[in-house]
Amino acid sequence: MHYESYDEYDAYTHLPGMKQRVMREVRATGKQSTRSKDEPSEWLTSQVEGEDELPITYGAGASEERLLREALTIFYRDNVITEVVARVKGGKEANVYCCRAHPKTGMDLIAAKVYRPRIHRTLRNDAMYREGRMILDEEGKGITRNERTKRAIAKKTDFGQEIVTFSWIEHENDMLQKLHAAGADVPRPIAHEGSAILMAYYGDVNQPAPTLNGVDIERHQAAAMFDRLMWHVELMLAHNCVHGDLSPYNVLYWEGKAVVIDFPQAVVALKNPHARRLLQRDIDRLAQYFARYGVEKDTAALGNTLWQQFMDSEL
Repeated sequence: MHYESYDEYDAYTHLPGMKQRVMREVRATGKQSTRSKDEPSEWLTSQVEGEDELPITYGAGASEERLLREALTIFYRDNVITEVVARVKGGKEANVYCCRAHPKTGMDLIAAKVYRPRIHRTLRNDAMYREGRMILDEEGKGITRNERTKRAIAKKTDFGQEIVTFSWIEHENDMLQKLHAAGADVPRPIAHEGSAILMAYYGDVNQPAPTLNGVDIERHQAAAMFDRLMWHVELMLAHNCVHGDLSPYNVLYWEGKAVVIDFPQAVVALKNPHARRLLQRDIDRLAQYFARYGVEKDTAALGNTLWQQFMDSEL
């Protein structure tokens, strides 16, 4: 797995609660705070220091511990999680951690997806996915695209990239909420703040649920599982969404069930000019995996039928 250094972490703008203040100010005034990043406020200091420090009980490095405490302490203080016990997945944009849930949640474990600082440096072709999508703040509200904001995004200034990055995270949370409410096979969203999204955990501490590409399923399961995943593709499309990066690498497998994950790049089907092509790519990738189990499908026909039904409002 790929792990990057956390040394560039920007402690000021990514602490729980601080980004909301910045984005509310941007949305209201179109201006960014002039406070120096080297001069944290008394409020900021009080959020980091204190006796109620989030326990991290695995061998994380100092900079990663700092990142986790800054991203997850708010959930610890709100009695949602009690400790971080393992890192279960690493990626260029985010890591996923296994956390023990607070007894009041009625859960044993919770997954915490923590986005990396300045993830815009690792995003590729992100503009293709953002087309037709509203820029969101941390409250899930649209940001007014005044001229200054538009220029900052177009020129990819630090300010513009921060806006895009933050909206990227908020978009994934929004998609999880929408799809889970619709009955999709996705992790149940639990909480969201700043750079972290908490959701249902699949697996146990020592054995997190693997992704579909890393398991061998029984041949008699394959056809039914493919059909279920295609139902999921159809359900997303019925809600005007295309996953955009669906493959066996973004499907968890646990106790015979496939669970679709990773939605930051999901596109708005009616507004994104690439949606039809991305839908076909999602279908093709799933079909390629299941073909090894003897599931043969005319993916072009599947894609054409789904898209036509969508355009005719028949889904």
